[in-house]
Amino acid sequence: MNELSAIIVEDETGAANHLAAVLSTVEPDIRILTVLHSISEAVEWITTHSNPDIAFFDIQLEDGLSFEIFRACNVPFPVIFTTAFDQYAIEAFKVNSIDYLLKPIKEADLRFSLSKYRNTNRVNVDRNLVLQLMDAIESKQRPFTLLVRFKDKLIAVPESDFAYFYLEHGLLKGRTIQNQTFPLDHTIEDLIPLLNRQNFFRANRQVVINRAAIHEAEYYFNGRLSVKMLHGPKEPILVSKARVPVFKEWWTKGPRGFGA
Repeated sequence: MNELSAIIVEDETGAANHLAAVLSTVEPDIRILTVLHSISEAVEWITTHSNPDIAFFDIQLEDGLSFEIFRACNVPFPVIFTTAFDQYAIEAFKVNSIDYLLKPIKEADLRFSLSKYRNTNRVNVDRNLVLQLMDAIESKQRPFTLLVRFKDKLIAVPESDFAYFYLEHGLLKGRTIQNQTFPLDHTIEDLIPLLNRQNFFRANRQVVINRAAIHEAEYYFNGRLSVKMLHGPKEPILVSKARVPVFKEWWTKGPRGFGA
């Protein structure tokens, strides 16, 4: 049996370690080249390294859905998607991926997926189908309203009113286009899947921005972008070099954009 080389794209250390352990049981000779934790890390690695034989992409990453990797770069190798969410597993299947694995990943399921991989002539994921999938996901999203604390009351604020969300001392806050700031009960990871991906983009680990509130962007040190927002913070909101192509496509796609 030929030795396989693989990469794992997974933002949860425990899940990545579990997958690696099951892989080593099913495929003792497998070489795991790297574990990548975000879309930006994956895009940078894929564009600067030789192709693995196969990859395992967790669908829900800290900076968005791993489908966005296909938007940002060419993925010339087969991918097996992993997910803890049934709805994403179903969507991944529609993309015509080799297979998907539902977490927690079981040895029998992984063995079946790798057998399927070998028996399908190592079919790559069709990028056009991924883009269609992203459009389908975005079209199903509905406006989201946040309940926020204001003095001794709870008030409802539509997501479209927020210019950006940011972490401050570990707490999530939202700044509105009307220049009001509200503390939020969500974590940033919980908030992102609720927001409309057409309008919101996770610029970095600390900040999620609204397209409607972007004033301008300019090139920054080391190939990054500095984004200026309406009522934005004094410190620049930076987009990493690897994430710049993703941001530029999202910003220019209008109602069919994507992000977070």
